[in-house]
Amino acid sequence: MNNQLSISEINGIAILTENDKKIYSVGISTAGCAEIRMALDHPQRHIITTTIDPIGAEYVSLQVTAKGLSKQIEVKIENVIDPLPYPNGSFDYVYARLVLHYLSKQDLQIALGQLYRILRAQGKLFVVVRSVESQEAKSTHSTFNPITHLTTCCWNGSSYSRYFHSEESIKSAITSYAFSINHIRAYQEQLFTDFQRSTLSNQIDSVIEVLATK
Repeated sequence: MNNQLSISEINGIAILTENDKKIYSVGISTAGCAEIRMALDHPQRHIITTTIDPIGAEYVSLQVTAKGLSKQIEVKIENVIDPLPYPNGSFDYVYARLVLHYLSKQDLQIALGQLYRILRAQGKLFVVVRSVESQEAKSTHSTFNPITHLTTCCWNGSSYSRYFHSEESIKSAITSYAFSINHIRAYQEQLFTDFQRSTLSNQIDSVIEVLATK
């Protein structure tokens, strides 16, 4: 496993302050590296990190236990489009890196409504999604669904669907729930091809980062 953090992970962690002690991480980061770093940086932080993948959850649970962080990090099987079992205003910070682009336009609105509800007033939302500038999004072998806004890609022998965003599309989705945008920026970074962080992609990907405040 490669423990080196990516640009977007470093940015998301750097935003945290001493007062950001209750964190909700949507879709566990690869190998749980970002969540582990958040916990190591502040012993009073409590992080709930979620996934819909039982195998990924088990893998990260083992990493968390091995580092003695089980009291700080809870790994849960949860789907962000389902009603989340937390009272309003439960969290100081929501971290959603490379996960919301899995959702259709309709499901994204449901998810953002849930995340807005569980954030406290002045709480922060950090989002990173893949960009329309990604190679797959621009490929002639990809097909776009104008209803769901999902693009189905046939890439490197596999087929999958993503909502590749423009700066305007992700900004519009987030601000529809009265979030205020602190910053939005597009850049490139090299991602891992597997959850265990053992193999870096052979391409440089395009992503969009957004920081918003409730």
